[in-house]
Amino acid sequence: MATNSNHNQFNTVQGVFVPTLLTILGIILFLRLPWVVGNAGVGGAILIILISVSITLLTSLSLSSVITNIRIGFGGAFAIISRSLGLEIGGSIGIPLYLSQAIAVAMYIFGFREGWLWIFPDHYPLLVDLTVFLLVFGIAYTSTKLAFKIQYVILALIIVAITSIVLGFLQLENFEQPKIIGDFVQASEGELIGANFWLVFAVFFPAVTGIMAGLNMSGDLKNPRKSIPKGTLLAVAITTLIYIALAIIAAYMGEVKELVDNYTFFIDHAYMPALVLAGLAGATFSSALTSFIGAPRVLEAIARNNILPFSDKLSKRNNRGEPAGAILFTGIIVLAALLLRELNLIAPLITLFFLITYVMINLVVLIEQSLSLPSFRPTFSIPIFIPLAGTLLCLLAMFVVSPLFSLVSIITVFFVYAYLMRKHLNYTGGYARSGLFTALAKWATERSASLSQHNEPRSWQPDLLVAVEQPRDLRSSFRLIYAIVHPKGSLKVLGIGTGDALELLKKEIPLLVSKMKRSGDSITYSFIESEYFDQSVQVGIQALDAAYFKPNSVFLRIDSRTRGFDSYELLIRKQINANRGVLLYIPFAQVGLGLEKSINLWLADIPENWETKRELGNNDLAILMGLLLEENWDARLNIILELNPEQTTGEGQIFLKRLKESARLPKNVGFHLVRKDTPELWNKVPPADLSIASFDADSPLTDLLVVVQNHRSSFLFTADSGRENAQF
Repeated sequence: MATNSNHNQFNTVQGVFVPTLLTILGIILFLRLPWVVGNAGVGGAILIILISVSITLLTSLSLSSVITNIRIGFGGAFAIISRSLGLEIGGSIGIPLYLSQAIAVAMYIFGFREGWLWIFPDHYPLLVDLTVFLLVFGIAYTSTKLAFKIQYVILALIIVAITSIVLGFLQLENFEQPKIIGDFVQASEGELIGANFWLVFAVFFPAVTGIMAGLNMSGDLKNPRKSIPKGTLLAVAITTLIYIALAIIAAYMGEVKELVDNYTFFIDHAYMPALVLAGLAGATFSSALTSFIGAPRVLEAIARNNILPFSDKLSKRNNRGEPAGAILFTGIIVLAALLLRELNLIAPLITLFFLITYVMINLVVLIEQSLSLPSFRPTFSIPIFIPLAGTLLCLLAMFVVSPLFSLVSIITVFFVYAYLMRKHLNYTGGYARSGLFTALAKWATERSASLSQHNEPRSWQPDLLVAVEQPRDLRSSFRLIYAIVHPKGSLKVLGIGTGDALELLKKEIPLLVSKMKRSGDSITYSFIESEYFDQSVQVGIQALDAAYFKPNSVFLRIDSRTRGFDSYELLIRKQINANRGVLLYIPFAQVGLGLEKSINLWLADIPENWETKRELGNNDLAILMGLLLEENWDARLNIILELNPEQTTGEGQIFLKRLKESARLPKNVGFHLVRKDTPELWNKVPPADLSIASFDADSPLTDLLVVVQNHRSSFLFTADSGRENAQF
């Protein structure tokens, strides 16, 4: 078991500045920078350097800001993203980032081998790779402190190598006349033929992606809040000056053709070529070592949150404080990558996973700044345009480097995210993402509230208030209510009662609501302690009127056992006067909703000018209910038109034909015509599991109970609010 003394042991220079500096001053500095200058010219090369550095600098400023606002702990970028946007998003970025860093170790080893074989061409390539791998693995597994001590030696080698290049430049007697903007001439390698500005940018950009090196060590730093911003920003600033200086030197040292064709240009023109070779070998070895130290720590942080299989083993540290399980697993991945031998095809994918990580870091800061949450109080404050510009530039760089691999990387992240969503991860440290959703919801609701409901008939959906006195009222209506509000409506359940009755409601309503919530529907509930049902419903509605999502319809259930019809009738009239729809469900006690496979929709009193005014009288809500239930029940819908005495059958058939087109009714809907004065007209239509019909707000409820008994069918009676329209 590792002790606390093994953690938090590195300062700014050891843990952040040197690893970041060495990772940025890598193989591209020594072998590709002259090629960049030859193609783009000295001015174009400096522009490419500045664009590349601006991306990492903006990201460095963003991560510096967010790090000073949180206790980052283990995991670096994974921890930053997870703390703000959740483990699912953090993991979907962190897992590909870890794999990229692990595979990058193999690519750095390949780079070291190329330099080694340049000196010793007779050595067996695979043997060189495996030897370097064992050396890097052994150092990383033994001690991070040892690795960082070795990096001081490598830093000295790189300083000597750069000095040798500068001395080689100073001993020149004649300087070339550099081109400010190059011709982007053809390169000697086939895949670079026809190089242009953005291709040259894509080749150079990976050089500056080393800012993760120090961030990965977040859990092992004495003071990450201070060390990561200082070390990262200082390393970015110094390496930028070095790249610009050497680009200028290269432009004055050689002709365009030599710069483009000779990848060992700096080695050949150095004061002592052997020193540059030593620096090149040291740079690639250092990059491999830094990645081998950083990648397992990202994996360890992911495992600490139980995101991966065998997380308990991957998150363990040994007695020396090293993440032994994560290092061993990383070693297996690196070894497998080495044995594959050819990784050039996936090299752009590695860069793009780094860029996606940069996008998310900038996005985290942009989101938290935009929300203006009290919890976002970084001691390193930056203007909001910095994370915004960082996000946009990173996205631009992604599709410049490789549009195809950008899509592949994004799809990979989404697949990982989908996998993690199924795991139902739980983190108790607190997220900021709820604030994001709250802000979005607030904006959307304010925008929705500003639009007149009367002018937005197509936006209507059932937002029900269901008032109940007895749990049986909700149980018997449960399936019907669900079919009405599913999938995009909303439901507010209001339990009203006193004493034991109220306690029973408080016990059973949450159970019933939880069943409906499993389908993802928007459902809430509350309780009012009162003896007066109608007054309590009215008070509840008035309170909800102040909310953004107020109910547009009230659902009531009555039967022959219901007491106080007068109070229900008064309540219904008040809702209609307040421009709220009413849904009154009266079950036929012996059958309930039957098989939920047939619906009879009764229409009556259609205005003569219904087409021109798009007004169906008091029938719109009934039609909308019929269509919703037909869809959710997969039921047969029969429309029954009650003809007035003066209407002919032909007129009724014409109306139904036009209504089918205007209201976009289902193809298999059945049409039936009956006259209002027909004796026992319920025997003239098909039997139904549920009948739907409009009713007048002044109708006595006892008359509606008689209708139910006569039809021997449960009924859903509807009264329009005036805001529904079945023809839109």
